[in-house]
Amino acid sequence: MLVKYDEGLLQLSNAIRQFYGLDTYHDPDVKVSSWLQKHDFKTLIVLLIDGMGSRIIKQHLERDSFLMKNMVKEMPTVFPPTTTAATTAFLTGKSPKETAWLGWSQYFKEMDDTIVLFRNVGLYNNKPYPDHSYQALKITTLMDELAAKGITYDEVYPSWGKNGTDDLKQFVDNVLKAAAAKPAFIYGYFDQLDACMHEHGPSSAICAAMMQDVDRCLKQLADALDKDCGLLIIADHGQIDVKAKILDDYPDILACLKRKPSIEARCISFDVKDDHHEAFEKAFRRHFNEDFALLSHEEAIRMNIFGIGQAHERFEEFIGDYLAIGCTDVSLFPFDRKDKGDHAGSKEKEIMIPLITVPKMEQR
Repeated sequence: MLVKYDEGLLQLSNAIRQFYGLDTYHDPDVKVSSWLQKHDFKTLIVLLIDGMGSRIIKQHLERDSFLMKNMVKEMPTVFPPTTTAATTAFLTGKSPKETAWLGWSQYFKEMDDTIVLFRNVGLYNNKPYPDHSYQALKITTLMDELAAKGITYDEVYPSWGKNGTDDLKQFVDNVLKAAAAKPAFIYGYFDQLDACMHEHGPSSAICAAMMQDVDRCLKQLADALDKDCGLLIIADHGQIDVKAKILDDYPDILACLKRKPSIEARCISFDVKDDHHEAFEKAFRRHFNEDFALLSHEEAIRMNIFGIGQAHERFEEFIGDYLAIGCTDVSLFPFDRKDKGDHAGSKEKEIMIPLITVPKMEQR
């Protein structure tokens, strides 16, 4: 499944931007804009639950559950369906092509290293690169722009961020505390469901139980909010159960590479040695022809996989010579990993995310 960029996460983000009088970069979601204008909330709360794709919700929750009853629609996230690309897209209103925030790790030629963007450390050596990704690929977030216009906002994160906690109930309490001060906008991000699914697999009983806890806690949050608060719940991506394979087990592929790959285990950027392109293609297709769609650099650009809009000046360099996109349940990790769940590939369960609103938006 290729992501369609005429409806989905980008349009939602730009509808919110429009509501606050900010510049828009893509057509706003008309229904979301209408919902926002109709209610003119004193406080709008957007909660992004990492990994909570719409198919995960449908898999683990009953029809009369809070999230199912208030789900307006399923919509596509961006490609690749992964946190780095999707949260950046939501917070900027721009596609991965426009921001060049493509995935978990990217190769930066000026450092001659593959850097984990959120953590600013080398993927393969853990070498620190303080703030490098944020300086090399500068972004301006929704909150930055609200602050510049004197519009109040607050944020709630896991333990590593502002108002942080890894406990779901405490996360909800922290959102309620933020809402009590009546800022115009609140952004909440929670990552523990995604972490659970990576470790145990999204079909596991423990992840089903956590999904049900998320449903109960978010219902309690919605019930406790004042009537002048609007609640919008989304995700960055879904997850699938995967079979983990390790690149080191394929020396004929490794022998063709300039360096180990980057981006994600289901959206893989390969840089290939000169005069080794044919050998690489043959080796990769011999092992993974059914599991990955192997695209040349030019094909990936031509297909607009990473979105629409004006490409960031560094966008193309991060794609590499080839891009391999997962289309079965195989993830190809660049080092030993035991993940049972993963994302960033082309399956609908990875790509489709929910739009959940309280009060519920009219669907017609």
